[in-house]
Amino acid sequence: MSAAQPTQQPGAAVFDEYGLLVRPPLGRRLRRLLRQHPLGAFGLLIVILMIALAAFGPLIAGDPTKLSPNILAAPGGEYWFGTDDLGRDYFARVVAGARLSITLALTAMAIGVGFALVLGMTSAYAAGLFDLLSQRVLDMLLAFPGLVLLLLLAQVTGRNWQSIALGMGIIFTLGMIRIVRASTLATLGAAYVEAARVIGVAPFRILWRHVLPNIGPPLLIYVTTLLGGAILFEGALSFLALGVPPPNPSWGRMLVESRDYWQHTHLSIFPGVAITLAVLGFNLLGDSLRDIFDPRLRGSD
Repeated sequence: MSAAQPTQQPGAAVFDEYGLLVRPPLGRRLRRLLRQHPLGAFGLLIVILMIALAAFGPLIAGDPTKLSPNILAAPGGEYWFGTDDLGRDYFARVVAGARLSITLALTAMAIGVGFALVLGMTSAYAAGLFDLLSQRVLDMLLAFPGLVLLLLLAQVTGRNWQSIALGMGIIFTLGMIRIVRASTLATLGAAYVEAARVIGVAPFRILWRHVLPNIGPPLLIYVTTLLGGAILFEGALSFLALGVPPPNPSWGRMLVESRDYWQHTHLSIFPGVAITLAVLGFNLLGDSLRDIFDPRLRGSD
């Protein structure tokens, strides 16, 4: 009489006869992820649509700077979002604003993550006087308002999207350095890192092979959430007339220009909804990534 087979618990890990972990099919994993994190899946969908709109929207939206005699036309068949005070297609301008906002946010994040990884990991690994002095310099830089720093950079490099992206990247770097440093210090205390030091592994290899993979998840969560803040920050700068100058369309500037035509509500509704959806999508995605990667919040797979 054969022995009874153990009952497979739902969600329990499955191993083959050689002791290797058997991963479920991709479709099943995606369905499980959608079931466990529906808001995160919704946020990811918004992010994908925003990126696709920024990348391919101008191919279908037309020229956002083209003038027409149809001034302040209401949304309709010819102009989906209506027109502005110069007769420009508002749908084309909202799409072009998405391209500007997404490009600025991603460029600023790339700059911020690059600098934060180099400075944060170096400071944590070097320790001692170098770490102490670098953290005090960081404290002084954090005392500067980000808006003032952007104004200084604009005076030096000019008001263009490259200088604004650089300024936003520097501002984001200051906040990310501490996250990278704290995660690096926690990883450097692990036994396998101490063993690598004992056998003479080069510092760069330790940071690249052992530290960087472990600090990736918390940094990814922070960056994903901060991307929504970057889009909101760009909109606020344009609202204050400190963003990218005309004729480049910007959601924040479109909101400013709509104040003179408050009776034409489409001028403020569409860019406002675009900013809201972009920020909501990145925030929902960041919250779900936190739930997935944080061991204290993650459920059993």
